[in-house]
Amino acid sequence: MPSMKTTLQDLDKLLQRHCDFWTRARVKAPLIGRIPTRAWKERPYPLADGRIIHDPTKLEPKDIDVERMAGAHLPQEPLLFGDLIRPLNYPYPAAWMEALIGCPVYVSAFGCVAKSPGAPLAEAAQRVNVGSALRSEWLAVMERILRRAGEVAGDRPVRPLHMRGVIDMMAAWLGEEQLCTAAIEEPERMHAFAARCAEVRVAVAKRDLELRPLWRGGRVGIYCVYAPGDMADYQVDASSLFSAATYAERFIEHDRAVLDAFRYSVTHLHACGLHIIDALLKIESLRAVQINLDRETGVWDRDRMLHYCRKLQAAGRGIILNGELSEAELEEFRAALKPEGLAFYYWNPA
Repeated sequence: MPSMKTTLQDLDKLLQRHCDFWTRARVKAPLIGRIPTRAWKERPYPLADGRIIHDPTKLEPKDIDVERMAGAHLPQEPLLFGDLIRPLNYPYPAAWMEALIGCPVYVSAFGCVAKSPGAPLAEAAQRVNVGSALRSEWLAVMERILRRAGEVAGDRPVRPLHMRGVIDMMAAWLGEEQLCTAAIEEPERMHAFAARCAEVRVAVAKRDLELRPLWRGGRVGIYCVYAPGDMADYQVDASSLFSAATYAERFIEHDRAVLDAFRYSVTHLHACGLHIIDALLKIESLRAVQINLDRETGVWDRDRMLHYCRKLQAAGRGIILNGELSEAELEEFRAALKPEGLAFYYWNPA
């Protein structure tokens, strides 16, 4: 239940504002949630056998500590932060989609990465398919985590497992260099592989939705915005390796196939990937875009960010801006953009 300070009536009003985000109904203010300043620090990785991993170590399905991955050991945080909703989270990173398609996965105290299996593109479409993914031991572990998360969540929504998008799955399986080469030299094989990745991505996301309980008739995604129905979080990070024209020619139809499968979706981009927004806007089912500001990289181009945000708003798409902003910068963005279909999930060092 909501805390004593947040009544059911207050929560209903807030959820209506989240619904307004998707319809871009006229509102007075965007959705805003501030978290404490993000700390980038060592986080040793616990395994099911009691080991604590610091240095890069290959991870197998049997190594996953389901209790810890489901967050069963953590105290519950407040449901709301500002206008945004905090779902039950998974405290340790995992490369789920990469593992499901056959990539070796390594964890350390600083993250989780997938490596290419080293197979040629000619084998990709044969080795990657829905049947093998749904039979994978990795999927069985994912299902156990989702079921356990549903048990410990109480009245809190359960967020989806983090699942990378088609182009990211391909980059992991092939390696970035081979992906770039194959996009130019082997377009037919690339399309066949991408189509298989899209099929797997949709099937696994739908399985994730089946196992997560509905929360107040809808879903809360990774970026803490509620949707009044099934929602998929999506990402296209590896698109930053390509020009907008190459992305549109080689990959966009497969991203469209994934987004078309879900009524609501949020597509994640980094600041270095904004150049593909014109292409993304050709996907009619694109509902909202989440943009990582990436201030921690030392690159900051406010005017460029606002330029693409205005394009998204002009095309009727929602925007979630995620990253470091000072309070003055937050007000600058609020003044420069329309509040309809706009959300901020931010922190600042002050």
